[in-house]
Amino acid sequence: MTDHLIEETKVPTEDPGISLYLRNKRRADSILGKPDRTLLFVHGATYPSSVTFDFVAGGYSWMDTLADAGFDCWLMDIRGYGRSDRPPEMSEPAEANGPIVHTDVAVADLAAMVDFILAKRKIEKLQLIGYSWGTLITGAYTAKNNSKVERLAMYGTSMLNSGASLIGSDRPTSAYRYVDAKSIKDRWEHGLTAAEIEDIIEPDWQRQWLEKAVASDPNSGEFDPPLLRAPTGVVDDKVCRWSQGIFQYNPSEIKVPTLIIVGEKDIETSPEGAITLYHQLINTPHRRYTIVGKATHSALLERRRDQLFRATQSFLEEDF
Repeated sequence: MTDHLIEETKVPTEDPGISLYLRNKRRADSILGKPDRTLLFVHGATYPSSVTFDFVAGGYSWMDTLADAGFDCWLMDIRGYGRSDRPPEMSEPAEANGPIVHTDVAVADLAAMVDFILAKRKIEKLQLIGYSWGTLITGAYTAKNNSKVERLAMYGTSMLNSGASLIGSDRPTSAYRYVDAKSIKDRWEHGLTAAEIEDIIEPDWQRQWLEKAVASDPNSGEFDPPLLRAPTGVVDDKVCRWSQGIFQYNPSEIKVPTLIIVGEKDIETSPEGAITLYHQLINTPHRRYTIVGKATHSALLERRRDQLFRATQSFLEEDF
């Protein structure tokens, strides 16, 4: 892999005491200020971008592969996650407050980070890659801000069905939930046979990532075993809105080239749900639907992750 320049910053928001973490990674010879070579990663409901898209396995991360290809890569942690600041409710017992960091809040965080990057690079638009909950965040943002988005890639997405969710199906009553490495592993492997687990998941990568994911919460070491705190706003949205047919955004309002990519074995945002969303993208100038075979919702951490990486890079670079 090429040596990369890495810059990290905390960007203040309009809310007192809340700054958001941004990481930039690029080649030293990358040409900056090009909308079609500038991209921002947005994470899911439980784990931050800082330990997801830039997790090194086999010598490189997803962020590394795109930086190597000449992209000016950025990732962000939404408030309450990773290296971003926690809302004050997360300094109190979980049961002291109701759900926090709903999707509307996350969309506002994304908007602030997009504006920061656009101003810093002196460009009018950039490319977005969303994963899981991040696809709803980036989709909702793009639907209302097409002029600021060059292309949109959504990995592990759907309109969210009304069935059970592996992150919770009951309306949460607390501000955040606790997650340990075992529950993350069980969720990852849910629905797979022993043979499929051996074929799909590299155990050393999985073990290393589980440790880093839980440790991304600065308070994780206060518990035995260590625990990650994740805001419950997304679960509240799932139960009270999306499962009732009140969607986060209207896909027909997206008017930029869009990629829908999903793992064949993804039971959280299934291929069937993803193709339903694809067919609602009726106003995009170009749309693409891709399935990664023998991969789950966590394909970016699995043996066949290069298929995900190559398919996404191809979409971002192609002339339409």
